[in-house]
Amino acid sequence: MSEFFGWQRILLITGIGLFFYGIRPSSQLHRTPMNELKRKQKIICIATVAVICLTAFWAMTISDWWSDKGPDYHFQYEAMTDAVLDGHLYLDLPVSQELAAMENPYDSGRRAEDNVPFYWDHAFYKGHYYMYFGVVPVFLLFLPFRLIGIELYSYQATQIFVILIICGLFAVFYEISRRMCPKIPLGAFLFVSAACSWISVWYAVKYPALYCTANSSGVCMAVWGFYFCYRAFVVDEKQKEILPHAVLGALFSALTFGCRPTVGLFCLSLLPLLFSYFKKCARLSDFGKVFGAFCIPFVVTAVLLMLYNYARFENPFEFGQSYQLTTVDQHAYRENKFKLNDCLNGLLFHFFGYETISGSFPFIHHDGCFIQFPILFIGLRSIGLRGHKEKGELMVKGLSGMIWLSVAVISFYHVMWAPIVYRRYALDFNFLLCFLVMFGVCGLYWQSGNDAKLSFWLVLLGTYTFVICFLLFFVDYDYSIATHQPEILEKIRSLFQFP
Repeated sequence: MSEFFGWQRILLITGIGLFFYGIRPSSQLHRTPMNELKRKQKIICIATVAVICLTAFWAMTISDWWSDKGPDYHFQYEAMTDAVLDGHLYLDLPVSQELAAMENPYDSGRRAEDNVPFYWDHAFYKGHYYMYFGVVPVFLLFLPFRLIGIELYSYQATQIFVILIICGLFAVFYEISRRMCPKIPLGAFLFVSAACSWISVWYAVKYPALYCTANSSGVCMAVWGFYFCYRAFVVDEKQKEILPHAVLGALFSALTFGCRPTVGLFCLSLLPLLFSYFKKCARLSDFGKVFGAFCIPFVVTAVLLMLYNYARFENPFEFGQSYQLTTVDQHAYRENKFKLNDCLNGLLFHFFGYETISGSFPFIHHDGCFIQFPILFIGLRSIGLRGHKEKGELMVKGLSGMIWLSVAVISFYHVMWAPIVYRRYALDFNFLLCFLVMFGVCGLYWQSGNDAKLSFWLVLLGTYTFVICFLLFFVDYDYSIATHQPEILEKIRSLFQFP
């Protein structure tokens, strides 16, 4: 009986009670419009972002496997930093004689049969190991930290990118709501933004090293690229604001290709923003100046990446995927990459894959994103949004459709080019689905007859999202803490699961 009513459980139940009291339908959270915030409400906004960032930051330090204590192949960014400082692009790793002697070193079956020593999931080409992950994080974070005497690890870089993603998503929703629905209640804004943040970063929080360093860096660049482009082409009125914001938006967007090329496909969604700016430009010369400046970061980044790829693989368009030492021979796989049934099954897996609910904590599994996070269905409301104001359309024509297309293109790319579709690939497009949710929420408020009531239901949906993300953290998948640190899982299980 004492364990049943332990102080931890009493504290948990008390906290849950206070939380639901704070979000009750009569709360000021649902009655305070975002365009009428006082100092107290602004502090609440800042505190909410800070709590989410600190929670994510701390959670990424828990797992031994996904930290600086992980396996050797997790440290490719660190090895690439050493390589750049040593003046070459290959990783300074010893190549076994057995691997060098293989006729086809990419044949995973032959490597296993002959017990060939090799470095897992590295690119291998003409006697050298390479990193096939995007190199931009090396220059943005790893090298600057190394030059000031700090050894940055991959999971720590992911921590930085995740925090920037969270801040960026709050900023994006603020700009969208400020233009489309300035009277959206504080509660709806905070909980939708927070839910979108967790949906976009939860996998990186759970598995922060290496793979999610690449994913999170690309998403970080994309979120801030979209933010600055939306500011430049939709929100800003003065040319002196439009030009620098457009350049920043282009720079961040272009860098996605050097972080995670798949995420770079999101740039399709920038086309309607550019067209919207073209329509509202009073003079063609103004558009030409901004468009020219906007193109420069893309051109410079593309040239540098092609030179980087050519210097390594003698092919400007080869990032190293063809030369991976992993589960399959990517050369053989690429020869027969398109199968319609595989593509459709992959999309269903991404969006609507489902496993039965378990009878024990954490009860759920890694399901498709729409099954896992019902709040994403609000994004469907973005389809066909209209709405006008005196100075032009509230919803940029074609924007939601192009975002949906970007999601589909990224998903098809995963299915066609990856031998196994992992759940972490959803990181590449979840943030886009969250943009659609933001537009959809504004659309709901255009037709709402009771803003406070709608805010309350959105807060409940956001709360449900937080609970799901918390449970996902303890799902036994991809070397999670449930696998490597079962004692942590047991402590949490004993707190939430009654005997």
